Amino acid sequence: MEKKDKKTLLPTILAKVDTTSSRFRAAIQDYLKFFKDSQGSFKGIKKTYSPRPDTIDEPSERQNKIVVTTVKEKLDWFVENNTEYLQDIMNIEATNAAGAAKAELVVNGKSFGELSSLELLRLKGFLESTDFEKMYASLPVRSDSEIWTKSENEMYLNREIYETPLQSGIKKSTEKVSYILEDPNLSQLKNSEGYKPQVAVKTIPIELGDYTIQNFSGEISQRERAEILRRRSELLTAVVIALKEANNVEIVESKFEAKNFFEYLHTGK
Repeated sequence: MEKKDKKTLLPTILAKVDTTSSRFRAAIQDYLKFFKDSQGSFKGIKKTYSPRPDTIDEPSERQNKIVVTTVKEKLDWFVENNTEYLQDIMNIEATNAAGAAKAELVVNGKSFGELSSLELLRLKGFLESTDFEKMYASLPVRSDSEIWTKSENEMYLNREIYETPLQSGIKKSTEKVSYILEDPNLSQLKNSEGYKPQVAVKTIPIELGDYTIQNFSGEISQRERAEILRRRSELLTAVVIALKEANNVEIVESKFEAKNFFEYLHTGK
């Protein structure tokens, strides 16, 4: 005899959400702090240096800092760990609102299903959360002053990491050299025993070594962040519209009798 799938009951989900809600709020706070204080985790750089013969090596000119994480990886983790929480709270509202007023939530032609007014209210509060908006407004972005292309570096294969063009050049310096100035009157001197030649100093350029430098970034573009914030606004607008449509129904008379309620409250009858 086949066993029937065990149904999930509302008290189970309510108990679960009691614990996961604090974890969800903590995740948003962690992301806000990380995006603010750990910008360097999204940046990488590679510098090489080869000294020329007979010059001093400069190890500080070499650097290989690897990108720790990317915005996409952080957002993927957020979705992976918080989708269940959002689904649970929407399931709770759907259960509480079974048979209540509903409306289809559509954003730019994409349907998110027919939701009850309670689901829409919960989703509206979710989207309006100040910290939720701040988290996306704090997403690290690449500098617009540099040219970025998708990185093909072996270290970053299959990751959303971008790179600047490889720059190379010669590190140069200068060196001061003393030399004696030519004196046209020296040949006319009968006695040059006490003669003091005029010494001058000239600066000559020298080449110290060859260098390369390249920057890497796991950040997103300014436009991508703006698009995410725009879509959040569109979702919120669509929820407000759907909520209005869902509430546009005839009133259902409650079996609750207010007069009896007050009579019992005031007189005990």
